[in-house]
Amino acid sequence: MRRVDLAPLTQRGGSLTGYLHDPDNSYIHRGPRPAILVIPGGGYRKLVEHEGDPVAWEFFTAGFHTFVLSYSLWDDAVREPLGWTPLAQASRALRLIREHAGEWNVRPDGVAVMGFSAGGHLAGSCAVLWDRPELKALLGFADERNRPDAAVLAYPAARTLGPYAHRRCRESLAGDGDPAPFDLPSQVRPDTPPCFVWSTMADEHVPVENSLELIQALRRAGVPCELHLYTEGRHGLGLGTAEAVEVHPHLASWAPLCKRWLGARLDFPVSI
Repeated sequence: MRRVDLAPLTQRGGSLTGYLHDPDNSYIHRGPRPAILVIPGGGYRKLVEHEGDPVAWEFFTAGFHTFVLSYSLWDDAVREPLGWTPLAQASRALRLIREHAGEWNVRPDGVAVMGFSAGGHLAGSCAVLWDRPELKALLGFADERNRPDAAVLAYPAARTLGPYAHRRCRESLAGDGDPAPFDLPSQVRPDTPPCFVWSTMADEHVPVENSLELIQALRRAGVPCELHLYTEGRHGLGLGTAEAVEVHPHLASWAPLCKRWLGARLDFPVSI
């Protein structure tokens, strides 16, 4: 295993930590492997630790290269909206992974994003807003190299409009400005990559309607998608194992389900 650390991703910061498998000739994982960019949540106000490295390690053991993104957060002292900055940092990370594909033994056509809560919003933004002109103006590029090949969205704060909008995400990104460009269900298009979404019916911070309305938008656009809803479970459970705030053995089934889904989508024989 090798670790790589890259910073900054943009002029306003952001960093990337990667966990890479050593090249091997095993009969299961011969050749380049897919990669997953893991994006922890925290309402764009903090980064939740158990949604970062523990998740990366869980999917690393399944055979994927994994990367964890640290991105710019809302500053209560400055109170300046983040705008497109977090998406620019995530986009730069996706492009860097592909630019280093040869060096890191990554399949450039097998790069996925995975995000939790606000990180689920950011991962979904990578999937839905990857070629926005605002992003191109900030980065100087917005093309297929920053578009993920699949997206995994865990209890995503997908809405910035309507009765189920996540207030902190909306304020952090748009301030008093227009939050409409960051509203994921209304921005879904047929070229959105396949999505795996899961949430709980009991989520007290991000209503399950965020996931339901996102899935409806994906289905209307003809985008391959999969949804898993759990009856119980508070917000922010991550893997649902000992690293999280609560242990939920049933809810923890999302990870092996997701591994199989990603393996099928990225044509990769995962280890469960």
